[in-house]
Amino acid sequence: MTNGLSSRSGIEKRVGALALTLFTIVFWLVIATFPNFFIFNPLETADLVFRMEQFISTIAWVSYASVPLLCVWFKTINSRSTRPLFLATIALWPLSVLVIQCTMFSRGFGFYSYVISYPILAFTDILAPVALLAFSKLLFSKI
Repeated sequence: MTNGLSSRSGIEKRVGALALTLFTIVFWLVIATFPNFFIFNPLETADLVFRMEQFISTIAWVSYASVPLLCVWFKTINSRSTRPLFLATIALWPLSVLVIQCTMFSRGFGFYSYVISYPILAFTDILAPVALLAFSKLLFSKI
């Protein structure tokens, strides 16, 4: 019975890794569709606070779009857990977006108002972090 559980667990982890691969492809397609939201030089921003937030956000989305996939495939191939790096990476992007949104709101702009105009960005900024957190339980379980 243990062998069956181990085999099922391995299959679930591979399916989870494939799902995360598709998830990452969709994220990169969103980035390609909306490059002005993601690809810019944060150092061109005049406001020092906003510049630092955008700089951290830029590092965060690049990490978010690449590192979780590498962590999961490394774990699938090598059996070594990369869960702390995975969790840190998936937390940095949404936290950086939240900080920027709080700054924007404190300056009189809408809180996540761009999601109304571009609903697909709700995927990258809200739904994706929740889904990745759910994946972490499946992909990094001890069974």
